[in-house]
Amino acid sequence: MTKEQRTAIARIFNDMIKADNIIEESEVKNMKRLMSEYAITHQEMSDARKIRFSDAVNTLKELSVRERKAFFDHIYDIALSDNICVPREALLLIALQYCLMKDAKKADGTIPTPKPYLISCPTGEASFNDQYMVYLESSYDEERNEELKQHFRLLVTITRLCGFNFIYIPKMVEEFRGMNEQYVKDVISYMAPNLEEAIIQQVYDRLCDMTTVDFFRNVLYERLQVKALHNTPPSLLINIGTSVVPFCSAGGSIQYYTEFLCIPISSGILTLVDDILGFYQSKVSIRQSITINDSKGQFKYFGFYKALFDFLVAPPPVAPDLVFLGQDMKTGRYQVAFKFDDGNEKKVTFTPKEYDIYLQVALKTYKSRTRGLPVTYDKHIKPTIAHLKSKISSDIPDLNYSDQYKPERDGNAYVMRLDKSKVFVRVRTSNCGYDYEDIPILKYEKK
Repeated sequence: MTKEQRTAIARIFNDMIKADNIIEESEVKNMKRLMSEYAITHQEMSDARKIRFSDAVNTLKELSVRERKAFFDHIYDIALSDNICVPREALLLIALQYCLMKDAKKADGTIPTPKPYLISCPTGEASFNDQYMVYLESSYDEERNEELKQHFRLLVTITRLCGFNFIYIPKMVEEFRGMNEQYVKDVISYMAPNLEEAIIQQVYDRLCDMTTVDFFRNVLYERLQVKALHNTPPSLLINIGTSVVPFCSAGGSIQYYTEFLCIPISSGILTLVDDILGFYQSKVSIRQSITINDSKGQFKYFGFYKALFDFLVAPPPVAPDLVFLGQDMKTGRYQVAFKFDDGNEKKVTFTPKEYDIYLQVALKTYKSRTRGLPVTYDKHIKPTIAHLKSKISSDIPDLNYSDQYKPERDGNAYVMRLDKSKVFVRVRTSNCGYDYEDIPILKYEKK
């Protein structure tokens, strides 16, 4: 077992122990026993505090089926070591069940379906502190939407009985459309008093015109920078809680990430929801119920509604363009620039090898059918990418959406998550080297 895998195991152990905000003596004994069994060092325990739950789960996908099964059983024992499984623990178990155990099942000769996966986004400490199931799609699927409309009330009822709130964007939009227009605008003005009347009208229009696809592209993918697959099939998105990095620290800044389990819908949506709720009910000992007043004409400002509203009203952070500069004629250094709207640039210097791999990842992501740089490109590609990612973090610590600029492994290739319209290559337009042009990477031809 690798150091990264032991660190990942330690992170998941820690999240499960802290899930109920009480650290029992029995849980500590179990932790020490499992540290010994997996040969987890104190340094790996420390390193575990610096990664997210989703990062840890993705690392453990590399384990064998037998190892994953044994690990899941250990985690379940920890969840029940105090004889109580709280909702947060049950949600973590659901994430492990779908990402590690379901993924471990062998194909039966049928067409493979997309696999469940975990995604995260940087948020405030309590942005999504309730339990939600959200229908998600990156392009309109008529059959699934008809199915949702037909079974919506049933889905709301059965999920609510288990402590979840089922969200279907078109139904939420119907709520806003059914309210008095001036009342909604007055609420928007009250909650965001700095907005001009024209902007208030824009926010109102966006609330009343939003589709599930708009929510995915403009709120989830672009504004929140959630690392969902860009071509996400009809799926259920379930928030499993907040990942704190580092979750225990004597100093330094603390980052909060809301993490989601994304489960593609391969059969009927009622079948999938029943499967999820059945597993949840079989594990959880303490249940929470949802009490929501369904009276018409009330502007809800809590939970998912509040998060959605806040995201629509707040101006999005500025995401700079990424410009590959190449080798500087004077210094010989290989650099990339993060170019902001005001024309200012922040530069990061790489070794020739780091720069080449970074550029190759971008070219293969945006201009190749391989959809990324194969992991076999260079036997030292993993440490090189880790080093260049570290340079970006250290040289530009305040970079918005920093994860979008860093290559990450997706299957057997390294890819970029940044929108292709924000990636450029600087080319010289004269022999003297002082005249240059930034061209979109899609138009760049490497000489």
